[in-house]
Amino acid sequence: MAKTNQLSGRFWGIVVIIGIVVVCVSGLLSFGSVFKQAAERSDNIVGFAKSQSLIYDSFNDSVAMTSQVLALENATQLARNIAYGADSVDQAGLEQMARQLGISNAFVLTADGQLVGSYSNNDVTFQMVQQEVTDDVALEVIDHTNKVYGTRIAFDDGSYIDVGCAARIDEPGIVVAGYYTSEAFSDRYLLSLQNMLAGYDVRDSGDIVVESDGLAVAANMITDQMSGEIQLDPVDAQVVQDIKARCSLGKTTLLLSGSKLYIASVDKARDYYVFTFLPVSACLGDVVGFTSVVVALYCIVVVVFALFRRRSEHEHLHELVQQEREYADRLAKSAHQAQSANRAKTEFLQRMSHDIRTPINGIRGMVEVANAYDGDLAKQRECRQKIWTASGILSELVNEVLDMSKLESGEVKLDLQPTNLVEVVEEVCQIMERQAQQLGVTISCDRSGIVHPVVMASSLHLKRLIMNIASNAVKYNKPGGAVRVTCTEHAYEGGAATYRFVIADTGIGMSSEFQERMFDPFSREQQKNAEHATGTGLGTVIAKQLAELMGGDIAYESRLGEGTTCIITLPLAIDLEASSTQLDHRAHSQATLEGLSILLAEDNDLNREIAEFVLTEAGAKVTCADDGLEALSVFEQADVGTFDLILMDIMMPNMDGYEATRAIRSLPREDAQAIPIVAMSANAFTEDQVRCREAGMDGHLAKPIDSGKLIDALAKISAAKKK
Repeated sequence: MAKTNQLSGRFWGIVVIIGIVVVCVSGLLSFGSVFKQAAERSDNIVGFAKSQSLIYDSFNDSVAMTSQVLALENATQLARNIAYGADSVDQAGLEQMARQLGISNAFVLTADGQLVGSYSNNDVTFQMVQQEVTDDVALEVIDHTNKVYGTRIAFDDGSYIDVGCAARIDEPGIVVAGYYTSEAFSDRYLLSLQNMLAGYDVRDSGDIVVESDGLAVAANMITDQMSGEIQLDPVDAQVVQDIKARCSLGKTTLLLSGSKLYIASVDKARDYYVFTFLPVSACLGDVVGFTSVVVALYCIVVVVFALFRRRSEHEHLHELVQQEREYADRLAKSAHQAQSANRAKTEFLQRMSHDIRTPINGIRGMVEVANAYDGDLAKQRECRQKIWTASGILSELVNEVLDMSKLESGEVKLDLQPTNLVEVVEEVCQIMERQAQQLGVTISCDRSGIVHPVVMASSLHLKRLIMNIASNAVKYNKPGGAVRVTCTEHAYEGGAATYRFVIADTGIGMSSEFQERMFDPFSREQQKNAEHATGTGLGTVIAKQLAELMGGDIAYESRLGEGTTCIITLPLAIDLEASSTQLDHRAHSQATLEGLSILLAEDNDLNREIAEFVLTEAGAKVTCADDGLEALSVFEQADVGTFDLILMDIMMPNMDGYEATRAIRSLPREDAQAIPIVAMSANAFTEDQVRCREAGMDGHLAKPIDSGKLIDALAKISAAKKK
């Protein structure tokens, strides 16, 4: 017990000694800080007074100059008014013109300075200004009509008038216009140093005195005087005298004046001396307050430290256990999130594996069936049709995954080109018609509501948007059901309009629960009567993101078992020139390549064989090249005009399609710039199309190639080049 008491006594002895040291050190530091702050405040006040005295003088000079300039301008205008109104020199006429011009005084003089007309709305008479407006300088304006004269005339009562003199236009003489300011308002129009100091409280900033020519003209301890010389208290006057005698300009020092110690400074601003002084005793309260706060904090620290020493081991262990639990919870939550992410990835891979293997299995199976029925033409035709359908499904799956990847990474860029909406709607319906027939669904389109068919849009993305919705409308329909695609134009204004695409079906519809998550990636509602439907669950997600990318939106109305209506709203700029021609979008529906000589650059044997077959069947003469370098050599060695068109693959060995196109365009021959060059590539994104145009190509066709689209596109491009 004695040892414990001894340790406790030693502890509190150390606490007391440290407390005394803390009080002394904090007092010294506090006094030094207060002194430094007072010195900085004094320097700031002096600096502010210096800058403001210059600003106030400049402002007052500017006010005076502005008033005189107005007087000169109105004198000139008054001369013009008199010249255009023959009877305007009488008092009534001058009064009317003075009120219109906003001047207070108007005088009209002859060439020798005699008054012939006057007006005044105040006590200023012509005799009060006669000397200034009739001296030689003022009368010079008669001989120099472009010259004016102005001055300010001050009166004994503190009022003044700004006058301007100009030559008369109607006859020799001068016109005088004046702005009078009474004594009651003269001080209000000027910024004074006394006003400047009004915001400085003596208790916070100390005493501030401004002197000019040895006289005090402003002080913050005097509040009932606007301007002029002021009388200081004898004590303050003595402090100012001591500052003059002992302090240097621009420095803040400790000054003993009488029985008090001051923090004082003096500095010069233009024609003024600025003095500031603060009693040191006024700062002691801050020192005591700061020291008290430090002592209180020290006591709190001591108490907290004493309590901390007495904390029980149980409480400390409890805190550690709690931290361990929280850490375990965070680990569990992180593990759950990781498992959810892995589960979603696994489900997606499983679904993609199933959806991709299904059409691949169909393609391989139909090939085996066709081999088994080698002599049955009808069976061969049926197998080819099913292979074509399965390959289309596979292509759609790949496109959806690639589109989603591009959208999520923010790499999708819209390539705005003139696009015919009538063609877009009809093309979507034509593409979906084959699938609809297989499922026993009727698809129709209505584009009668389009007034301006040609708009600036990204044709590829617009088709993809409508196709995704129309495809779902067909897949999730009923045998004997119908799908209707409608496009109407709304709110045309300023070269732009809002277009509304409505895809309505009589299919199986969607449940209310699924509609809440239909825009989640990989979401797909499983229904018994939709077993023929396939896909990644990305179609609606891609459609929504494409609509938002184009500045529009997408909305659904659906009832389970009754059907679904999708409304796509897009704001699109109108190509007025193209829309006014009402281009016939069916002009190339029966396109042919008869008589065309085409150079085909394709490194893949199978793709080259297919393209050569399609082009030859359409009537074209085809010359093949295995890569871009060979295509360049064949074109360069051929006579001018040998080829009508070049069909160029992009990804080729030795020289790719971009490089080959640039090389052909740079050849010094007549047809190098004119011959149409069309890209045929598996690179199907918008940025790929832009790169093709930048390389000098005239068009871009994405693989897999549809033979009808290929022939149609080549015929259009060739015809356009010939024009």
